[in-house]
Amino acid sequence: MPAFFHLVGVKINAFEKLQFSMKKTIAFCSLILFSGVASAQDYVLSCDDSRLLFPKQALSTDDSLDVVADRSEITKSDTYLLTGNVSLNSSAYYLAADEITIKKTDKTSTAKGGIKYQDNELMFIGDSAVVKKQADNNHVTLQQVQFHYPETKINGRATQVVNDGTKQVFDSVSYSLCPLGNTDWQMKADQITLNSNTNRGVASDVVVEFLGVPVFYSPHHEWVLEGRGSGFLAPSFATHENNEYQVKIPYYFNIASDRDFLLTLNQLSSRGSIVEGKYRQLIASNSHLDDGHFEIEGHYLNEDDITKNKRWLLNSSIDLILNEKTELNVTTNRVSDKDYFKEIAHSNTSASALNSHIDLTFNDADQDLKLAFFAESEQLVNSGIAKYTRAPELSISKGFVGLDNRRMDLSLVSTKFTHKISSNTGIRTHAQANFSRLIATDTYSLTPKLNLSTTDYALDNDVNESRSIYSFGLDSKLFLEREVSLFGTDLIQTLTPRLAYNYTPEKTDPSVNFDSESKSDSYESLFSGQKFTGIDRIGKANDLTFGLESDFIDEETGETYLSLKSAQTYYSDAVSANNGTRKYSDIVMSADIGFDNYTFNNSLQYDPETNKIDKRDSSMSYILNPRKFLTLAHHYDGTKKSAELYGAYPLTQNIHVFAGINRSITDSITNKETTGIAYESCCWALRLAHFKKHIGGGDYDYVTNFELVLKGLATTSPGLAARLEEEVPNYLANLNDI
Repeated sequence: MPAFFHLVGVKINAFEKLQFSMKKTIAFCSLILFSGVASAQDYVLSCDDSRLLFPKQALSTDDSLDVVADRSEITKSDTYLLTGNVSLNSSAYYLAADEITIKKTDKTSTAKGGIKYQDNELMFIGDSAVVKKQADNNHVTLQQVQFHYPETKINGRATQVVNDGTKQVFDSVSYSLCPLGNTDWQMKADQITLNSNTNRGVASDVVVEFLGVPVFYSPHHEWVLEGRGSGFLAPSFATHENNEYQVKIPYYFNIASDRDFLLTLNQLSSRGSIVEGKYRQLIASNSHLDDGHFEIEGHYLNEDDITKNKRWLLNSSIDLILNEKTELNVTTNRVSDKDYFKEIAHSNTSASALNSHIDLTFNDADQDLKLAFFAESEQLVNSGIAKYTRAPELSISKGFVGLDNRRMDLSLVSTKFTHKISSNTGIRTHAQANFSRLIATDTYSLTPKLNLSTTDYALDNDVNESRSIYSFGLDSKLFLEREVSLFGTDLIQTLTPRLAYNYTPEKTDPSVNFDSESKSDSYESLFSGQKFTGIDRIGKANDLTFGLESDFIDEETGETYLSLKSAQTYYSDAVSANNGTRKYSDIVMSADIGFDNYTFNNSLQYDPETNKIDKRDSSMSYILNPRKFLTLAHHYDGTKKSAELYGAYPLTQNIHVFAGINRSITDSITNKETTGIAYESCCWALRLAHFKKHIGGGDYDYVTNFELVLKGLATTSPGLAARLEEEVPNYLANLNDI
C-alpha cells in the first residue's frame, strides 16, 4: 500500500552491498538542538509524533466476531440493528460507529455516523462504511474518510475508499507525510488505484501542492507497489559565478530487478545542454563467478557555447568476485579536457589527475597467500602535475607462522614505471623476507624483527642497478597501571614505557626515485625505524627510540578521557638536518582529551635544539549535537600555516545556520569556504548553501545550491547533503534525518 506515496519523486539509494534498494521508510526522529539552560525548549525540534486518529484497538485473536452495543434489535429474520457505542472486532478488522446494521445472509455490516475502522495497516474515520465478507476477503467501502498509516506516518482524505482485498481505489484523494493536521505539502489526485495482484499503482490528474500552491502536475502516472519504478525525479537548481545557472531534470528507468538507468538533462545557461546517463547492473552469480557489479556513467555536451568544443565525461567500473578468493576491479575515468571539472561539472576541482586501473587479486587467507596484478594510467586535470604510474605491477606474498608466535613473510613485487614527461622509467623488482616474533606477557612484550631485501632496476635510459640490504630491530613495551580518582570519577591510568632499537646499514640509493617520500616524524613512524615511504629510498639507521604512553580510562564505561604519547629517537650516527647534522630527532608528542561535549586533539614535533615547534596539528571541538557545534583547527607543516573553522548554530527552533572555512594563513588564501542557512519543520525543509573553492592563482569556483525537501516525497538537490557533510564535518546534512 505505501508504495503509491512515491508518486512524484522516485528515491534511489546507492548500492549497498551491491544490492538495489529503494528507500521506502520515512525518518521522523527528535533532534535536541539546545540543552542544559532554561531556554532549551526554544531550540528543540521534535518530530516524534505518536498521535493517531483514535486509540489503537487490539484485534481479536480468534475467528469469532465480537459485538458490543448499548442496544440491539432484530428488524428482520436475518438482520440486526445495533445502536449506541457499537463496535465489531474480528481478527481482520475493527469497526465502530453510532449505528451498525448486520445482515447475516450476505454477511454485510453497514455502519453510519462516527465511523472508526482499523485493520493491520491503516486507520479510517468517516461518515459511513460497508463491510462485506466475500470468500476469504473483506470487501470494504467507506465514504468521506480521513485515513492514517501509523507505521509510515502517511495520512490524508478521500471522498470514497473501496477495498476488495486485492485492489484499493481512492476517489478525490489527498495525502501527506506531514504530522496529522498539517498539510503544508500534500498530493492530490482524482483517483488512485492500487492492485496487489499486478503490483501496479495508477493515478489520474495528480497535483502536488506546497503551502497551497501547485508545484507539480501529471495527467497520468503509474508505478510499482513493491520495489522500484520508473519516473521523473525531483529537479535540482544551482547557480555559479557570472550569474550562470544550472537546472537538472532526471528521469529514472527501472529496467529490471538487477539493472536501472538514470537519464538527466543538465542545462547550463552559459555552456548549453548536457545529456547525462548512468547505467547500473548487478551481475548474478553463475558457473564462472560468484557476484558482480557493473556501472557506466557518461556526460556529453555536443557544442560548448563558449569554447565551441565537444565536452564529455566517461566513468565506468566493473567489480567481479570470481570466487571466494579472487576479485577483479576495472575502473576507467576520463574527461574531454583538463578544465572540464572547473567549467562544466563545478566539482572535483581539487583533483590533479583521473586514474584508471585494473586490479586483480587472489587472497587465500587459510594459506596466508596473496597474488596481485595491478595496472594504472592517469589523465591530468585542473593544474595537475604528472607522477609515476604502475603499468603494470605483479606481486606475490606468503606468510608462515611457527611455534611461539614466530612469523616469516616472503614477498616479491615487480613494477614497470611509466611517466608522461620524465625519461627515467624502467622496471623495478623487489624481493623481501621479514622474520619476527612476539613475546608477550601481562606485564611486558618484546618483538624482535629481521628484514632481508634485494632490489633490481632495469632502466630504460640509464645503467641498470641493484641493491641488497638487511635491517633488524627490537621493540619492547612495559605495561603498568593504577587506579586514580579525578573530579570524583574512578579511573584506571595505564603507563606504557616503550623502547625500540633499529639498525639499517648505509647503502647507496638508486639514481631514480619512483615512489619514495620522506616520512613525517609521527609516534609510530619513529618506532618503525623507517625514514621514507616506498622502496627506492632506505635511510641508514642505528637508532634508539624512547617513548611513553599513558591513558586515563573510566572504570565503569571503558571510555578514554585522556591519551598522552611522547617519543624521541637518538641516532648513534649523526644524520643530516636542515641546520647541519644532529644526534636526535624532534620530540613527537600528542594529547587527546575527550569529556562531555568537548574534544581536544593536539600533536606536534618539538625541536629541543632550537626550542621551536617544527610541526603542529591542533583541533578543538564543542559538539552538543549535529545542529549545534563548533570546531577550530590549526595546522603547521614546517613551512605553511592554515586554519579551519566549522560550525552550526540554531537561531530558532526551526532555523539554523552552518559554515566552514579552510584558510592558508601563510598565503592569505581561502582554500574552501561554505556558508548556508536552513529552515526545517517536521513536514518540509528549505536550505540555501554557498560554496567557494580555490582553484589556483586568483581563480575560485563559486556554487550556490537551493534545496527544497518535502519530507518523505522528494528533495530538489539529492547530492547536496553528501557535499555538505564533506565540507562541514560533524554537520547532520540530511534534512530528512530529524
